[in-house]
Amino acid sequence: MKKLSVTNAKKALKRLADLLKENNTKLDMTVAGGIVSLFVLKSRNATHDIDAIFPANHRKRNLLEKLITQVADEMKLEKTWLNDSISFFGLETKSNIVVFKHKYLILRAAKWEELLAHKIHAFRSKDDINDARLILKQLKGFKKEGLFCKVKKYKPISPHIPDEKFRERFEQLWDEAYPNKEK
Repeated sequence: MKKLSVTNAKKALKRLADLLKENNTKLDMTVAGGIVSLFVLKSRNATHDIDAIFPANHRKRNLLEKLITQVADEMKLEKTWLNDSISFFGLETKSNIVVFKHKYLILRAAKWEELLAHKIHAFRSKDDINDARLILKQLKGFKKEGLFCKVKKYKPISPHIPDEKFRERFEQLWDEAYPNKEK
């Protein structure tokens, strides 16, 4: 699968926004994952895809899916370059962290606490762990236990990981991000 660089992702999103404009449709969607790492944290050079919550409105959703395919064909991208794969576990929050902005398309990240919970849950690669550490650093001013309680409430249900494993991963990240900070 061809990865999306910052440049390609911006071009694809701009093209999608232009097509939405042609269809007189505005979308404001919540995103998570690699796109936040790419555009906001600037911790990666590329991402596999853009994970978003698609609109519940069937007309808007169908139009979006059609336009995603059109952009994929035009730019020789995977059909899933923008997808709703995170919809199965949902995102509960939407923040003011604007990842991409166009008059017809706005992508906003979920809140840092929720993004951290999902990264702690995933913990698949060095990229996930590094992203989790960077997200943790965005959450300044919290004591460890208070922050853990805020993050834990967003722990995904599926696939299940034990609470102890989630706590262990949080502790590891905290110790790496704040080696000398009082607990």
